[in-house]
Amino acid sequence: MPIISRLLLGLFIVLAPGMAGSVPSSNPADSLLREMRQAYGGDHWNHVSALQSEGTETGDGLSGAWQSLAELHHGYYISRWRNEMFSAADGIDAQGRWHQGVSGMIGPYDSDEAKALAISESWLRRFGFLAVQPDASFQLLTDSEEHGRRYFRLQATPTGGRTLTLWIDPSTFLLDHVAWKGSYLLWSQRYADYHAVDGLQLPFRITTTSVMTNGTLHGTTLDVAEHIQALPEVSAGALARPSNTVRDVTMAHGAREAVVPMHLEGGALLIEAKINGKGPMPFILDTGGQALFTREAAKKLGLQATGSGVSAGSGPGSMTTAYTKVAHLTLGNADIRNQAFLIIPFPYSFYQRGVGREPIAGLLGLEIFQRFAVTFDYDHRQLILQPFDHGNAPAARKGDILPIHFTADIPLIRAKLDGKSGIFGVDTGNSGYTLLFPQWAEQQGLLSHYEHGAPYLTGGVGGLYTAHLAHAHSLELGGTTLSDVLALLTRADAGATGNPTEAGNIGQDVLAGFNVHVDYRRAEIVLMPRAKTPIWHYAMAGFRAEKHEDQPDRYQVTAVIPGSPAEQAGLKKGDAIMAIDGQKASALGVGQLWDLISLRPEGVLLTLTLSNGHILKMKLRDIAPH
Repeated sequence: MPIISRLLLGLFIVLAPGMAGSVPSSNPADSLLREMRQAYGGDHWNHVSALQSEGTETGDGLSGAWQSLAELHHGYYISRWRNEMFSAADGIDAQGRWHQGVSGMIGPYDSDEAKALAISESWLRRFGFLAVQPDASFQLLTDSEEHGRRYFRLQATPTGGRTLTLWIDPSTFLLDHVAWKGSYLLWSQRYADYHAVDGLQLPFRITTTSVMTNGTLHGTTLDVAEHIQALPEVSAGALARPSNTVRDVTMAHGAREAVVPMHLEGGALLIEAKINGKGPMPFILDTGGQALFTREAAKKLGLQATGSGVSAGSGPGSMTTAYTKVAHLTLGNADIRNQAFLIIPFPYSFYQRGVGREPIAGLLGLEIFQRFAVTFDYDHRQLILQPFDHGNAPAARKGDILPIHFTADIPLIRAKLDGKSGIFGVDTGNSGYTLLFPQWAEQQGLLSHYEHGAPYLTGGVGGLYTAHLAHAHSLELGGTTLSDVLALLTRADAGATGNPTEAGNIGQDVLAGFNVHVDYRRAEIVLMPRAKTPIWHYAMAGFRAEKHEDQPDRYQVTAVIPGSPAEQAGLKKGDAIMAIDGQKASALGVGQLWDLISLRPEGVLLTLTLSNGHILKMKLRDIAPH
């Protein structure tokens, strides 16, 4: 659910250009506010403390019962949705904004960005425009037409909150729709089917849509209220967030922790899990993601897909999604019951690991970190899970403590890149380089160095795009300073990896230099020294290649970096690689390919055998400018 989402009612009052003549006053805005108050019910609002709604919510091809309770004085609310796959909820209380998603557990939305969005949401929920002195600023915009209809428009900015653009039906003074920016998404809500409720005019049908800045659809939900009740008072307990006690985890033999094998493969952190007793199967563990299967893994496990939606992440595009549910997700001694999973049709090149090796089954993420304190022990190649709410709380760890906050699912920390402070995601699912977002880089005066970096094809769920690779002078994490880290400048339209409210994204190229402890209950990530500090190398071949299911014996070259060792050796886009350093391409997964062609010592010799019989030799080198 979005931060400003599923609003039950049209809550806005605006002053539109050209309306002064119809609303006589020395201050047209004040006059219009009075008129709008009358349109929405006038003095009937004086006796209302809360609105309680019941109906149906539909989204991602799923539909189920929906209830909402909104308190009008402080803007506190709670909204619940239950469908055949999962239960979800959202709310604001005295402690702030919270969210319960597909993972089944509750987490805070407490970053600066989330707080600003919550202020605007709270202002809307409590009908801030009805106050005699609204705590918001207004800016008149020109009238506009959409789909052949004319609207009045006004920007409203609650104090400390985000700006909303209100589109008003000039014939009724009721809100038709509202638009706003939140993180890397553009949101809109459309209001329809207004009815009288105890003298109030309220919409019974609300459609919420989110798109990325490049226009790619991110999601749509529809709320249809069957009943709305105006309440003269509401108890504080009715608005309390649900219990966040973990009740769906069983530890075998009363164990206090679960230990799971893990390893890095091409920068991807893989762990082993069983699904309904089958496996183990390899999954990427991703702090920025949630439980999902590849379509092939779901089919192999005999899981039924339900629903139809879209998922957008790194890159400018999106993928279709469906849902399924597993009775048991087992990691070592730990078993999670009745967990919902997404199903996403990842390409063959994402999950294949070479002939004879189990393909990547999918991702695990938020559902793990919300139930366990998690230690990434890179020294011993194992993941340690300590359950919450099973006896004593997991002990705090000593090390460099990084406080974390959330705008959505990914934990955010404050770090410094090249001496400039910003908000960075900590992303164990980032198998590449540290990501640098262009809007922040430009604001901080860092853009010039990185935009002249080596062109580099990258991406994720949202598809591929060209970024630029250069060395950072420094990266400061708490009390730790790293030098010469590689940073990849993304694009503004790259979805979550072009977020204008954040500075960047830190992945395995940095995290694997430490042992890492993640504790969402304490809201902290702890960096602990490894037994032996790894030495990173940055030499690369300078090409990207993919394997296709209809030709699993070869890698097709999809991009070659100009001036790279690969280009100088004669490699071209479209070439087919049959072997690398004598190893057949059929036996190499994408992770193994990555390990052979990147992050190698300077001067390492790489030999490629092409389908046309040509043999190309190249010496790998660091191509990123310092």
